[in-house]
Amino acid sequence: MHMLPIRPWVLAALLGAGASSSAWAGTEGPRPDSTIAFPSAADRRWQTGLVRRDRLQHASLSFVLAGAARTAGRPRGEAFALSLSAGVLKEVRDARHDRFDLVDLAADALGAALGAALPGERRD
Repeated sequence: MHMLPIRPWVLAALLGAGASSSAWAGTEGPRPDSTIAFPSAADRRWQTGLVRRDRLQHASLSFVLAGAARTAGRPRGEAFALSLSAGVLKEVRDARHDRFDLVDLAADALGAALGAALPGERRD
């Protein structure tokens, strides 16, 4: 079995995708001297806005999937389709429980496009 070497940016992307959710949100949790209260207006905008943590996770996972496919030597279109299909399946699953979110799917498409644009392994 032939193993491809792991490129440093792939390793960095995989480690970055596994970062704690508090690192993405930029919060350290409640302070010991605080009482339970609603988040500030700035925090609420971050948590519900266009670039909320969930959408960043969609984009980063799609980027990693497409980038890994490119590293494995897949053409750009195939890497994009593979990554985006995972996002579509996730949204179809979400539609059963909550709703299909087109903005989440757009984040998947953005991440997949960026990952597919990476240089790939040359096949001989």
